[in-house]
Amino acid sequence: ADRVEVLTPRDPARRGCQLSVRVRQEARRVFAALLQHGVICDWREPDVIRLAPVPLYNRFSEVVQAVRVLEAVHA
Repeated sequence: ADRVEVLTPRDPARRGCQLSVRVRQEARRVFAALLQHGVICDWREPDVIRLAPVPLYNRFSEVVQAVRVLEAVHA
């Protein structure tokens, strides 16, 4: 919680398929590392990374991999 904040509403009725996270330190470096590790994501100024863990396009293992990379590059 002190490094990454989930901005996407928890209530399913208030959100779509996209997940927005605010990275509190070195956000650009974290974004670049995610891309380098094959995680497809989007950048929004000043410090938000957007991901889309959509069941029709992503396997559960790919979502787990994205989380592992985020943890590793932002440890």
